[in-house]
Amino acid sequence: MQRSHRRFSRSLSIGTAAALGLSGLFIAPSAFAAGTEAPVTGSDYAKYAPQLLEDDTVQAVGRDASGNLVIVKTAGSSSEVDEFTAANPGVVVQEISGPIEATAANDVVGGAGYYTSINADEGGLCSIGFTAWTPDGDPAVITAGHCAPDGTTPDTYLTLPAGDATGDMDDVELIAPLGTFNFAQYGGVGGGVGAQDKNSIDIGVIDVTNTALNLEPEVSTWEDTADLSTGAIPITAVGKVNPALPIAKSGRTTQYSTAPAANIFITEGYADISGRTVFGFGVYDLDSTQGDSGGAIIQGGTAVGVVSGGAPAEGSARQFVWGSDLTNALSHTGGYTVALTVAAPTLTSPANGGTVERGALITGTGPVSSTISVDAATGEDFEVPTDAAGAFSFPAPAQLGAYAFTLQAAIGFSESPTSSYAVTVVPAPLLAPVITSPANGSSSTTDITAITGTAVPGSTITLTGDVTGTTTTNGAGAWSVEADLSYGLDYSVSVTQAFEGQISPAATTAFNVVPAAAVITTPADGSTFANADAPTSVSGTGIDGATITLIHNGGTAVTTTVVDGVWSFALGASRVGGNTLVVTQSIDGVATVTEAGYTLAAVAVAAVPRDPSLAATGVDLMPAGGLAALLLLAGAAFLAIRKKRFGTVQN
Repeated sequence: MQRSHRRFSRSLSIGTAAALGLSGLFIAPSAFAAGTEAPVTGSDYAKYAPQLLEDDTVQAVGRDASGNLVIVKTAGSSSEVDEFTAANPGVVVQEISGPIEATAANDVVGGAGYYTSINADEGGLCSIGFTAWTPDGDPAVITAGHCAPDGTTPDTYLTLPAGDATGDMDDVELIAPLGTFNFAQYGGVGGGVGAQDKNSIDIGVIDVTNTALNLEPEVSTWEDTADLSTGAIPITAVGKVNPALPIAKSGRTTQYSTAPAANIFITEGYADISGRTVFGFGVYDLDSTQGDSGGAIIQGGTAVGVVSGGAPAEGSARQFVWGSDLTNALSHTGGYTVALTVAAPTLTSPANGGTVERGALITGTGPVSSTISVDAATGEDFEVPTDAAGAFSFPAPAQLGAYAFTLQAAIGFSESPTSSYAVTVVPAPLLAPVITSPANGSSSTTDITAITGTAVPGSTITLTGDVTGTTTTNGAGAWSVEADLSYGLDYSVSVTQAFEGQISPAATTAFNVVPAAAVITTPADGSTFANADAPTSVSGTGIDGATITLIHNGGTAVTTTVVDGVWSFALGASRVGGNTLVVTQSIDGVATVTEAGYTLAAVAVAAVPRDPSLAATGVDLMPAGGLAALLLLAGAAFLAIRKKRFGTVQN
C-alpha cells in the first residue's frame, strides 16, 4: 500500500554534549614514563579510557587491531591531550571533521528505510539493520536505539526505496506498515548518557506486525531500488568485528558502501554519539549520513554491527562511522536474535538413491551447531544435531525397502530449505548366531539340559551335532533348544540362523561334562603327623556309584566304589617326610583327579651321655648308628612336599 509521504522533523535529534573540562580528571603525563606505551588492557585502561572522553575534542577512544590505544578527536588543540600524547608515543591519534552525530533524521532494509511516526506532524527516518526473531520466534527487525525517542514505542512504516535513493527528504514516501518498537536503548540504561562500559549501547528492535511482509535474512546491496532483494547478501552468522576482513554498510540514504580491513580503526572502544556513550567500533571511509542510522554493518555474511553515528569527510578529514557492537547490544534486548540464512543439509552416505544396510548409519553435513530435522515418509520424524564440523548421522530403519525422507537444518528460529532424499534399506550380512551356554572349551560338572544363545529377532535357529533341533528367536533375539547330555568328553554343537532368505555361517561350541572331583577328608591336605601317629587309612566323599582310584606315593593303584556318598582305603606305610595321595573319581570312563599331601615326622633320637673322663673338646661323639639316623633326618628335611588340588579329564 502506498501512502503520501510525510515531511519529517528534526526535533528529536540529540544535541551535542556540553564541553567538560579535564581538570582533576585527566591522568597526568607523568603517570606513565616517557617513551612507553599507554595501557590498553586491564585496570589502568579501564579507569583511564573514560577520562579521555571528558575532553571536548575527544570523540572516541579504544583499541586498534594491533592493540594500540586510539584517540579519535576533532580538529583543534587540547593542551592536556597534546601533552599526554607527546609523552606516550604508543598512543595513536586521528582527527575527524567534527563531533560524531547520530546518523538519523531523526533517523530503514537489512539496509531498507523506514519512518518512525512520533505524532501526526513529526517523525524520523532510519534504516533497518537486520531481520530478526523475537524471543517467541515472531518476526522482528533490528535497528539503532536512537531511532525511537527515549521511553516510547512508536509505530513504523516502510519507505519507498526509490525515494530513499534520491537523498531528498521531500521524496520520502510511505508504502506499508512495518511494526512497533518493543525495545530501544541509546546510551545508558533508561536513556542516560551512559558510561564507558558495555551497558552503554545503541540498539532497537521492532516487532513486525504486518503479516503480509516477507522478511528475508539478507542485507541489500541496493542494486535495484525496485527490488532491494536483488543481489542481496545472505546473513549466515553473527560475530565480532574482524580487523583482518573487509567491511560493508547498507542504509537508506547512502545505500551500500565498503571499506578495506585496514580502515577498521578501532575494533573495540567507546564513542560519544551526540552526547551519549556507545560501545562499539570505528571505521574510516564507510559512507554514512542522516537516515543511515540502524543500517547493517557486515563482513561477508557475518552481521557485526548497526550504524550508530558518524562524521562526514571535510577538508583533510576522512569520513568516519561508528558501529554499535551487535553481539554485545543484542544481549541487552531480552532474547532477540538475528534471522540467518541457513544452508540446506546434504546427504553424504549413502548417495541419494543408493542402498544402506538396516541399522547402518546414514550420514550428512549441515551448518555447524544446527539441528537437523528428519521427516520420514514412513515411520517417526526425529531430530539430530550437527557436530563442530557440521556432520550428523542417524541409523537406517529396520524396515527393508524404500526409505524416503526430507532434511531441514535450523539455527534458533531460522530454518533452511528442505532437501529430499530416498535410499533403499537392504538386509545386512547375516552373522553367525551367538552361543551363550555351554561356552566353547568349558567343562560342566552337571548335565547339560539346554543349548542357549542370541541371534536376530525372528530368525530360525538350527542345531546340529551332539544336539539337534530348531527354534525361533524371540523379540529380544534369545533362543534355547533342549539337550540331554550327561558325563562325556568332546561334545560339539553347531548352530546357524536363517532370516529373510539368508543362512548365516555356523557357530560351534565344544565342551565336556565331567564328574565333580572327589573330596579327600582324611588325612587333611597339608597336615603333619608324628612318626608314631602315621595315618593308616584315607577317606573322603564322592558321587554314589562312581569308581574311586587311589595311588599312594606313586605306588600301585587300588580302587573302590562310592557308597552313600563316601569311600575309604586302608593306607600302607608312610615315609618320613612328604607323602602324596592321588584320587581319581570316574563315571562312564570320564574322570577327575584330586591330589593331596601330608608330612610324616622322623623318629626322635635320644641324646648320648658324654663320658666325664674325656676332655671337653666341644664335640659330642655318638655311636655310628645314631649318626646315620641324623643323616637320614637331615635328608628328609630337604624333601619337597607337593600338594595340588585340581580336576582334570582322563580317558
